[in-house]
Amino acid sequence: PVPTSQTDVVYGSGQLANGSRSLLLDVYQSGQECTAPRPLVVLVHGGGFEIGSKQSAPWPSFASELTDQGYVAISIDYRLIGDDPVPSAEFQPIRDAILNSGVGPVISNDLQAQADAIASSIEDATNALRWIEANDDDLCVDMSRFAIWGESAGSVIGLHVTYGLDEYSIYSPEPQVMIDYWGRFIYDGLMDPGEPPLLILHGDQDDVVDYSFAQAIQAEAAASNIPYAFYTVTGARHSFDEVPVRTLTIDGKTLLQITYDFITAHLQSGTPVYETRSVPLNN
Repeated sequence: PVPTSQTDVVYGSGQLANGSRSLLLDVYQSGQECTAPRPLVVLVHGGGFEIGSKQSAPWPSFASELTDQGYVAISIDYRLIGDDPVPSAEFQPIRDAILNSGVGPVISNDLQAQADAIASSIEDATNALRWIEANDDDLCVDMSRFAIWGESAGSVIGLHVTYGLDEYSIYSPEPQVMIDYWGRFIYDGLMDPGEPPLLILHGDQDDVVDYSFAQAIQAEAAASNIPYAFYTVTGARHSFDEVPVRTLTIDGKTLLQITYDFITAHLQSGTPVYETRSVPLNN
């Protein structure tokens, strides 16, 4: 099938310091008639909470490939720090937790603005999931079978949406699997037994999000008995340019294909592979 897309679908509005703006998402579908709800993959771009969009490469190509595998793919936008975002009252406890965690400058020396931006992006992703759930029939998606897949800032958002909202009684549809490309927790202690399994991919020379943050996620998952796969790219730094997922292979499979297989095993069919492996950047 030829994938089709609905671009710039409005799913909500984010509060800015000087008003609000519409939040947009892109829906990728196969173009075939909807005879039964399809599994869903929600894509969350990176960019350090400063840049990037739902159209940032390589997400549109990943989305198109996912539709060929029987999924609906939805790529979302969220407010960036340059928007001077303000989280709603519901998400201010997340903002306060970020401030109280003692985390230093990640995206700004202004720790208040930084906490506002990160909490607002988590809010926007949560609202996107709520909107998708409210429109699942029209979108032909099965909310009992969906994944969140993020990279860098998008993975920070996905990790906190997946594991960090129940502490504050904030409702969000829960994914069945989380894909973490070079992300981190802003603060620890979020994972609980029974929460979704995850795949972690990180370069051990990452100069933006230190490799130790990936190790911390692995340790927290292990302590909570959450199944995981952990792939380290030795010698790699940060970004898709540094971690070439389309060409690096383990046992003859590219890292991208391993990711697709991990999602499919949880949402469609197959046996998930939970393993800890390393692959050199120049293999």
